[in-house]
Amino acid sequence: MRRVLLVVLAPAVLGILAPSRLRAQGENAEPLRPGALRITVGGTWAHATDAFGKPNLVSPTLIDGSRQPLGTYFSADSLGVAQLPFLDPLQSQLRGLTGLSGYLLNIGRSVLTLETSVRSTPLRIDYAPTRRLALSVSVPLVRTRTYAALAGPDTGTAAAATRGNIGWNEAGATDAFRTAVDTALRALREQALAGPASLRPLAQGTYDAWRPYLCGLYTLGGGNAIDLSSPCFGVTGAGPATFLPVSYSEAGDSLSRRLGRAETDYQTLSGQFAAQGVTLPPLTQGFPLPDTTLDTNDLRRFFSDRTGVLAGDSLTSYVRTGLGDVELAAWYQLIDRPALRTQLQVLVRLPTGTVDSPDNFIDIGTGDHQTDVEVALRNDIVFGRSLWVHAGGRYGRQMADDLVRRVSPWYLPLAPASSDATVRRQLGDYLSLDLVPNWQLDDAFGVAVGYHFFHQAATRFSYADPADEARIGLPADVLGEGTAVTRMRVGAGVTFSTVKRYAEGHARMPLAVTWSYQNTFWGRGGQVPQDGVMTLQIQLYLMSGR
Repeated sequence: MRRVLLVVLAPAVLGILAPSRLRAQGENAEPLRPGALRITVGGTWAHATDAFGKPNLVSPTLIDGSRQPLGTYFSADSLGVAQLPFLDPLQSQLRGLTGLSGYLLNIGRSVLTLETSVRSTPLRIDYAPTRRLALSVSVPLVRTRTYAALAGPDTGTAAAATRGNIGWNEAGATDAFRTAVDTALRALREQALAGPASLRPLAQGTYDAWRPYLCGLYTLGGGNAIDLSSPCFGVTGAGPATFLPVSYSEAGDSLSRRLGRAETDYQTLSGQFAAQGVTLPPLTQGFPLPDTTLDTNDLRRFFSDRTGVLAGDSLTSYVRTGLGDVELAAWYQLIDRPALRTQLQVLVRLPTGTVDSPDNFIDIGTGDHQTDVEVALRNDIVFGRSLWVHAGGRYGRQMADDLVRRVSPWYLPLAPASSDATVRRQLGDYLSLDLVPNWQLDDAFGVAVGYHFFHQAATRFSYADPADEARIGLPADVLGEGTAVTRMRVGAGVTFSTVKRYAEGHARMPLAVTWSYQNTFWGRGGQVPQDGVMTLQIQLYLMSGR
């Protein structure tokens, strides 16, 4: 097979370009000969478990640039309103119904371990119609993977400290209670208007005293009354509540005691009405409270229940594979001298990738899916046969686009489905600088070390429909918090090339193989991944035959 390939490719590579300075890391500014065709295949793997964070409302004392696990803002010793602000109305209603002003709703411990990897496998073709001008197209296939391990509350005896104080409000569990409340309060209202004259004040007093509490439980258990004739119509609450206090908690005891007093008062009044020949319907259903707190499976159910508040992903490992953002580029050779080579490149990045899903809290897209225009200047400063330095910079202008997002700050990633809105996104422009010394060890091997700086301005957001701000209760710009990125990487690489040996007749095929590794050692702005990036690249040089 190898001999067949050589026979087929030999006519095309007879005019191979002259041996070039090897690129161990970063770009170079050496021109291609007229008619040259360069095919590049390989892959880039980025991997991260930590990020450089910044102070925020959840972690106000955090030092800017401190390393945190990627799952930090999905985790809490006591998952509650601080991490899930949409549960605040429920907590407030429970405080009022229990009389516990300091009551804190607690789902329990949540610890999410996250590990992300992004693998890009581009096919790139460069063609030089003239010595000064070259054209390029790069088509990447991208695979993103998020490994997630969720540890929720442990219901075992040995781990009581991890448990919360609430359980599920199962669908239909409070239906009988709500029917009993509706029936009893209707009866009291009717007796207060048309019952025995001597008992009317007592009926009205009992109705006024206990209607707010009973209707509070009514809305908590199953939602607001929609029947205009219901005594609980107009009493609003946070129900139907996803969670209720467990029966043996302080809040559960308080709810049960108060309901017991209401039932006792009602039964006492019922006895007085019975003496007058009037039978009141019973109020003895009780308000059913859960007996068990949540565990890890319950937590996953809370995250992923499509009929629930979050209606998102269950925070399990997720893999996405697809086309990335295709790049079209052209560069022009400004300077081509023995001691200095300079190229100017213009690149357009097309919106062919796929963005992450707003309903998957840990998804990573295959691209930005919007158009960029990038201008790059590449310089090679040559100090001799064995040493040259690449100094380059890129500036990118990113165009606006519309997409659906859950509107929430980055440090509150578990946003409810009701926060979905179409927003106009203006990704921040970026600047990248590279400084890479290269050493040529012989005619085949080269090594390099590099310093790489990257800065991207914060992304700006606005609502496509301004009315969404009142519906959601937050400005769209909260999505832009923590999106400014400044990072620095260092790396090293090695290249093996047969280009020169092929030109001298000592190699069968002209190609270059480059391996490099970079590590992000400094980051500021928000959640800047502390990632390691490995690249393996194979380049084959061909000529058109002229």
